[in-house]
Amino acid sequence: MKILIITPYADPEKGACVVRVNGLCRHFTEQGEEVSIFAPARAGAKGAENVLRYSGIADLMRRIIAGKFDAIIGTSPPLTHNFFALLAAKACGAVFFLDAKDPFTDVMRKLQPDVAGSLKFRLFEMMESFTFRNCERVIFLNTPYLEEYTKKFSVPKDRAVLAPNGSDTKKIYFDAKARDVTRNELGLNDSFTFIYVGGVGDKDIAGFVREAFPAIVKNNHAKAVFILSFEGTAAQKRIIANMRSELEKQGVLGEAQFIFNVEFARLYKYLSAADCGLVAYPDFEMQVLGAKVFDYIAAGLPVAAKASAGNTELRHFIESNNLGFMETNWPAFMDKFKWFVGKGWIRNEIVKVARDNSRDKGCALVLREMRKAKGMVER
Repeated sequence: MKILIITPYADPEKGACVVRVNGLCRHFTEQGEEVSIFAPARAGAKGAENVLRYSGIADLMRRIIAGKFDAIIGTSPPLTHNFFALLAAKACGAVFFLDAKDPFTDVMRKLQPDVAGSLKFRLFEMMESFTFRNCERVIFLNTPYLEEYTKKFSVPKDRAVLAPNGSDTKKIYFDAKARDVTRNELGLNDSFTFIYVGGVGDKDIAGFVREAFPAIVKNNHAKAVFILSFEGTAAQKRIIANMRSELEKQGVLGEAQFIFNVEFARLYKYLSAADCGLVAYPDFEMQVLGAKVFDYIAAGLPVAAKASAGNTELRHFIESNNLGFMETNWPAFMDKFKWFVGKGWIRNEIVKVARDNSRDKGCALVLREMRKAKGMVER
């Protein structure tokens, strides 16, 4: 089967979206499928094998029709390119799966409430509704979103696929030797070390830096390592400068390190060196169980999380699997941390949870659904 994955970001760019796409690509290829990846042309994003950069919507649709693909996965958000990709898929007879990681217009409404009543926003809502209702399958990351959006868009349950991010236990794992070497390289000594993996400015790491980390340093001699995907934009540089300034003002700049654009294959070294994985979600209500959580536990790291009270998916996953804690504000986070740091977590037990929630299971389910949609007999 000839499969196309359309994604807003792809190698050599970094981030959770790229990791998820690469996981799907690798699994499909290992199962004997032919896989291509299309991503928007972007300055500096060139040279990756198997990634074609398209110049715009018209170029994307032309390449889809010319490619004669059997199946297409469109990654959202954003949703706009997937709407037009769906039209092209219908024109050439390919089945179209929407990988609806985050609800596009609902997230936009929360992040940009001033645009929610605009004509452009209403157009986005129409495109979103059409895409959900007319694709062959919608892939969801968690059960709450599956339940909510199958109802909202009248998507039959047999067209909904639950495929969480999952842990890549082949590439992310605990390595005791790498822990010793990396802690020495980073000068962590015997300090309790947080690690945060994610983008610049996309979560509440500024809140952690401002409201929690200085007190934790003073009370627990802690350090923090921020592994960030960084494109070098002016906005990103400003966010990093503000974080450094805040750390310096609080007298703890020397206890934090910023490391940019770490290759996924090398991430296990930094995770092995840390003592806990930090999750810092914004305060608005969202159901998010992000890729970073699965990366943390694949290396045996317990999770210290701050998220909104409505994020029941994250809370349930952490608490039901005994992986750490989730609180809804930074003062409560710091109070719970006193218990967390003294608990004595067993990394091997956490790794078992990661193996039970491997990324390959979700990838295999998506491929089975793809073959079913094409009328193929399962191998």
